[in-house]
Amino acid sequence: MSLTKKIEEHFKKFNGKEVLEKTTILALSRDGQVFGQLGKIKSEKDIQSLGALLVGMWQASEAVGEFLSGSEEKDLTLSFQSSNKGFFLLRPTEKNKEVFWGVLFESEVNPGKIKLYAKKMRSFYDEIKIIESKDMNNTQDGEFLFQNITEDEVDKLFSFAGL
Repeated sequence: MSLTKKIEEHFKKFNGKEVLEKTTILALSRDGQVFGQLGKIKSEKDIQSLGALLVGMWQASEAVGEFLSGSEEKDLTLSFQSSNKGFFLLRPTEKNKEVFWGVLFESEVNPGKIKLYAKKMRSFYDEIKIIESKDMNNTQDGEFLFQNITEDEVDKLFSFAGL
């Protein structure tokens, strides 16, 4: 079973999926590759860019955090939000050490409820091992996000951010 199917099938059993149906949920690898998408579906082009940017922000935030504190927090969440839209990025768990969860939401009355259910969903996925060791080298039909990418393609990928 593909990683995407495994994630989709398990989500069907999640008690609370109705709360997250209007959000975009991304299962992300440590290098920012999106290997699963749930809820409100975004275009493939947008999703892969978002995945890379979200995990890149996580890594940058961790680096800044090392300057602020020597202790490791167990349940860190990276978030950016206004009163009704934004995102949460949840760190991997012990069971699924290779999976970040990104939750993007728009036009939400209660972002706190979205955050609560996003954390519950991440815990729910600890019932299964999402990425087996054999999957580490083959996360999506044998292709890697940045395999054989040229400098021009990298420039185009980040051009929308003015970089």
